Amino acid sequence: MLCGGAWLFLTMLVRLPVFLGALFLGRRACDKRAGVGETRATGTGLGGAMVHVPTITRAWAVAPVPSAPASSGEPAGRRLEPVDAPLAGLVLRGLVLTFATLGLYRFWYRTALRRYYWGQTRLLGDAFEYTGTGRELFIGFLIALAIIVPINLAVTLLGLFGGALFGPFLSSFVALVLVPALVQIALYRARRYRLSRTRFRGIRFRQGGTGTAYLARTVKWLLIAGATFGILLPYLRAAQERYKIDNTWFGSAQGAFEARIRPLMGPWIACWLTALCTLAGFAAAILMLLGGNVALAAGAALFGGLALITLPFLWMNYRVREFRAFTGGTRLGPLAFRADLALWPVIGIFLRYALALGLVVLAAAAALLAGGGADAGVEGAAEALARSGPGGWIVLAGGALAALLAAAFLGEFLLRRPLWRRMAASVTVLNAAALDAIVQTAQQDSRGIGEAFDTGFDLPV
Repeated sequence: MLCGGAWLFLTMLVRLPVFLGALFLGRRACDKRAGVGETRATGTGLGGAMVHVPTITRAWAVAPVPSAPASSGEPAGRRLEPVDAPLAGLVLRGLVLTFATLGLYRFWYRTALRRYYWGQTRLLGDAFEYTGTGRELFIGFLIALAIIVPINLAVTLLGLFGGALFGPFLSSFVALVLVPALVQIALYRARRYRLSRTRFRGIRFRQGGTGTAYLARTVKWLLIAGATFGILLPYLRAAQERYKIDNTWFGSAQGAFEARIRPLMGPWIACWLTALCTLAGFAAAILMLLGGNVALAAGAALFGGLALITLPFLWMNYRVREFRAFTGGTRLGPLAFRADLALWPVIGIFLRYALALGLVVLAAAAALLAGGGADAGVEGAAEALARSGPGGWIVLAGGALAALLAAAFLGEFLLRRPLWRRMAASVTVLNAAALDAIVQTAQQDSRGIGEAFDTGFDLPV
């Protein structure tokens, strides 16, 4: 339970900075200066985690945005403001319709959630806006499906007819090299889609660059990180996010990275060593057990178990520090950013969610025992219900559906929304007076359906 919850949490933190990145990039636009005849809009955005390896000097593709002089009474920075609003009805309706349509409605449900989180995030009293649609997400899913299905078919055919030598080699190449490469390109295009559907006061976000260039940087740093057995993984993440942010635009303001990665190496090495101790402990326990030394095997297993329990908390510590460092190293034209996200509130969110999930599992097990007989145990009770006929199958299916709905409902209220609230409220936009100097550019036209390569399967938003 703890491990599964930790995986869900770390996935959240990997992806949630993508949501908050564009929130950081919000600004106060002046419609008279924008010079474009479009409707004022509100909502929130999706950027990315922010890093820089190493610092570079850039030239502006358009004229630099001048920093507006701050008045003497203006504060040094303005925080993002997460605003709570009713969410239960939206979540309940979306979950029920998603299950009722066998997952088809999830694209429209995901769109509704994004509009909620975007619209409830404010900067200087104004909200962000998400203009994407469920139909676009569904089309993006079909595009991804049209690519994945032929690849899976090719892997199967290569394994069957490629011969004893080349068949396994070719199928492994496709599955382990080609598919991950396509996933990286798809992730980059999905972020470009989300940015193109994000606006603040009528000014759109935009992402340049190409998925293949992003992939090339990923492969380069992946090889370096692999050669160091993962020790330099933070630099891989830095290279990926630097390319994203360097190619992010908000009106006439371009993103840039100046974050330092070296201070993050200490927390990361702690995670790396703890993961190594986990593997070593369990491996030693297995070897000692095979050798007949039960006492030493138990000690090694205990050591590995303690390391495994510690690992999620060390990972959270690293991700929180990374979030603060990446945010503080982000620039958007004349704007700078700062984050003061604290570790212990984040750990508290994770623990409450893990506890709630545990209670759901216990309630499901208790209901199963009550329906199938407590003496037979959980597995025996399930088998008894299955043998009882159609009524038993209906009870099992209904119980499983209720447990899944409860877990998804709790995930939105105890994990996603509290994390959004904490992370958004921790971000301060510096030099906020310069927001009025950023204007809409002609290149900011919204992309069409062809850019909708977002499958909608992102976890946080």
